[in-house]
Amino acid sequence: MEMTGRYIINSPRQLVWEAMNDPQILKQAIPRCDEAIRHSDTEFTAVFSFNLGFIKPRLQSLISLSEIDAPNSYVMAAEGKGKLAGLAKGKARVKLSEQDATTTLLEFQAEGDMQGTIAEMASKLVTKTAQKLADDFFYRFDQVVSENKKL
Repeated sequence: MEMTGRYIINSPRQLVWEAMNDPQILKQAIPRCDEAIRHSDTEFTAVFSFNLGFIKPRLQSLISLSEIDAPNSYVMAAEGKGKLAGLAKGKARVKLSEQDATTTLLEFQAEGDMQGTIAEMASKLVTKTAQKLADDFFYRFDQVVSENKKL
């Protein structure tokens, strides 16, 4: 599965960068995220659940960052495991471009693979769900970052 996306975040690039590296901000933005635990500056664990039709898998994902070029880009790799979900692996290249003093363009290219019960049952449903999760995440991320910059 491959995905790309372009999203306008209504905050300055430095603030977006800091938020993209803050597990607690990401927890607020990731739909149905139950936990986000930082292990180091480049690793954290996220636990979340999602809906795939009548199936509601729960994943525990180890997320690591590499090729860091602050505040411009990084590569995010994730490996998630869950009883029902099986194994999910993915990698995304994330790039931030300053549009003006208050707006950032976030672009990503991602690829992923799932193995297990869900992958066998409905690969098209997985792809549609992944795109919806990405759209929901960036919509919520924009809101969370905007709310936090007011503090």
